[in-house]
Amino acid sequence: MRKVYRLGDDLFIAIAFVSFIIAIVLRLMGIEDLPLGMNTQGILFFSMMCLLFSIALSLYDLHIK
Repeated sequence: MRKVYRLGDDLFIAIAFVSFIIAIVLRLMGIEDLPLGMNTQGILFFSMMCLLFSIALSLYDLHIK
């Protein structure tokens, strides 16, 4: 039986990590408002949602096995 590597978990963790670092750096630089109506709190919220979605995918994969 072949094992399938689930890319979704790692992909969303990577996106969450990168967006978290970007939000922290922007906040330290004093940049609060970004183009397209985004701000650092929105980026941190997006990071948290990606992390929670990654955890949900991991739990779903454990449930399947």
